[in-house]
Amino acid sequence: MADEKIIFSMTGVNKIYPPQKQVLKNIYLSFFYGAKIGVLGLNGSGKSSLLRIIAGIDKEFQGEVVSDLGYSVGYLEQEPQLDKTKTVKEIVEEGVKDVVALLKEFEAINEKFADPEVLEDPDKMDKLITRQGEVQEKLDAVNAWELDHKLERAMDALRCPPPDAKVEHLSGGEKEE
Repeated sequence: MADEKIIFSMTGVNKIYPPQKQVLKNIYLSFFYGAKIGVLGLNGSGKSSLLRIIAGIDKEFQGEVVSDLGYSVGYLEQEPQLDKTKTVKEIVEEGVKDVVALLKEFEAINEKFADPEVLEDPDKMDKLITRQGEVQEKLDAVNAWELDHKLERAMDALRCPPPDAKVEHLSGGEKEE
């Protein structure tokens, strides 16, 4: 019978953006536990406003919203909050940060092979060679050697701005792509 429990409802909800733009008018909704919902509508029809109210982010509305406190709502922002100091490629690389970290570690290991302290100490050299092998196995398993090519293809398919473009100089539409 848990499936018949209403965990969220809104009654007579209105949302008006100053000075007089009403995007939601007299909305009534109820969700049962386990419900899957979709919100469809034209641009500017209030979909994002409705979802922000459901998520509890927007509290500036008229009407009543009741939510079962035993449940939470997650909300993924439509407009990404990007680090303006980074380039497009650096932002895209965040999606594969574990692989990027492994590549950086592999590079650091290889640089240590030139360190006289390592060259003169067989134990340090053995440990470094062992770690290099472990990292290389992980990199091989995820085909990390092709990462740059994969990222370039993905950015091209997504029609991203140039990889070296700074985020702070992108338009709103370019940030959403």
